[in-house]
Amino acid sequence: MSGPKVAAIIMDGNRRWAKKNNLPSTSGHRKGIETLIEVVKTAKENSLDRLVVYAFSTENWNREDYEVNALMNLINFGVDVKLAEIKSNGIRLNFIGDINSMPKKAKDSISKCVEQTKDLNEFTLTVALNYGAIWDMANAIEVASSAGIELDQDNFLKYTQIGESDIDIFIRTGGDMRLSNFLLPNIGYSELFFTEKLWPEFNKDDFINILDEFKQRQRRFGK
Repeated sequence: MSGPKVAAIIMDGNRRWAKKNNLPSTSGHRKGIETLIEVVKTAKENSLDRLVVYAFSTENWNREDYEVNALMNLINFGVDVKLAEIKSNGIRLNFIGDINSMPKKAKDSISKCVEQTKDLNEFTLTVALNYGAIWDMANAIEVASSAGIELDQDNFLKYTQIGESDIDIFIRTGGDMRLSNFLLPNIGYSELFFTEKLWPEFNKDDFINILDEFKQRQRRFGK
């Protein structure tokens, strides 16, 4: 099998990693950003075109206020500290999810990322923020209805947040074996990989091993 072009990752385990290392949860999330940058570079080096990562779900608003605030601040931190590195590697950043409902400061950071990387085309990093697959499907119906378009099985994916992009690989770190409301309309024929490693522990070699295993699998697409 040829190599994958698009991978999606549920980056799970930041808080547990921090707890295991007697650190505040924010340290786990910041270490998770370092892991993300390493994986993005590895994906690009291995001829992938796009990585889609789950950073904040619609359900994450149910966490303690202090942690939600910390995660919102982390968006600003990531932009301030990592945007230059992302740009230098030719990476275009875009975001999916209910961005309009995010706090203003976070929305400003998101807009800054999109604007400053919009002309880069070596690789695309798509970050899911305030995203849930149920919301995604409801939003697709609303967008199509507003445009007077009747949805069916042939055009539905076009109106989802990532469009008709095929997800070749779906990875979840942290040991849990569930999909957690992420990209459900788009992963019907994705190859699924689950690892016990917490996201901050996940590294370049782990990602390459998954790419190698992917090439050994047979994808039949229902045939």
